[in-house]
Amino acid sequence: MASPTNPTWYDVLGVSRDASPEEIKAAWRDATDKFEPGSGSGGQFRMFNEAADVLLDPARRRAYDDSLGASAATETALPPSSGEGAVDREAGQQEIDQAEVDQAEVDEAEVDQAEVDQEPTAEVHPPAEPVSGPERPRRRRRSKASTQKAAPPSAPASWLAVIVAVVLTLITVGALVAVVVLGQQVREDARIADARDEAPSAAERAAKAVFEYDYRQLPADRKRALPYLTGPYKKEYLKTISLLEKQKDGTPGLAVQTKTVLTASVLGSGVVDADEDSARVLVYVNLVSNKAGKEPQIFQNRVAMRMDKEGDRWKLAKVDTY
Repeated sequence: MASPTNPTWYDVLGVSRDASPEEIKAAWRDATDKFEPGSGSGGQFRMFNEAADVLLDPARRRAYDDSLGASAATETALPPSSGEGAVDREAGQQEIDQAEVDQAEVDEAEVDQAEVDQEPTAEVHPPAEPVSGPERPRRRRRSKASTQKAAPPSAPASWLAVIVAVVLTLITVGALVAVVVLGQQVREDARIADARDEAPSAAERAAKAVFEYDYRQLPADRKRALPYLTGPYKKEYLKTISLLEKQKDGTPGLAVQTKTVLTASVLGSGVVDADEDSARVLVYVNLVSNKAGKEPQIFQNRVAMRMDKEGDRWKLAKVDTY
């Protein structure tokens, strides 16, 4: 409560005790407009706001006037709180409240700045990153670079695909080679099987044609045997059969002299070894020699005959007797 020796709220705003609300608001505005935010006069500013707050409120103003011991309360009574006056008072009150909020923010900013100024300069560290607001372009570039570095390289995937393709190609080529080799082996085995089947019978026919002769028809026997012989062996055979017919000095050969007839019978044969073009066949041959005026003689022979394939026929290439 104000005493008579102290300045009243009217004195603070410089208005009379019967001043209207419009006059009080005008005086408050004039008083507060003199102060700039952060000027350090927050106490005076709040005093002007408090004076306007009391005098613009009818109830508080009447109570205040009564406390001042006014002689005529009716002379200082304010208009009823309705109509345009009430609206103006409400607007004035809002302006006062807003001014108080603004001043409070200014005061708080002054206090914060004072605290910062008191702290040692060496210990003040600006924040590494802004608290709010858009991200700085430099940070965005760094983030982009980091993203690019963190991205997994595609080279390993490409090399893996190449390696897989090479491996698959090698497997395919290996499979084809295996098929070719297997095919060749199958064909070779088939030809060897044919040799084992065909060479023995050809050897038996050749043995009978080569070993049989009749002194009376040696040229015919020679002609009969030649188709069973290979080219190299023909020379050897012709040399032998010619001596049986005629000696080198022109005299009759041994077969003609002894009037020998030699017959051959094959008891059996078997393949010793064979490949697709050659086979060694063991042939069991019994030879019966008939000479004029003598008993027949029987010779059991085991003959190794090498048979070579010429074209589609197996022919005698060599004879070894045991």
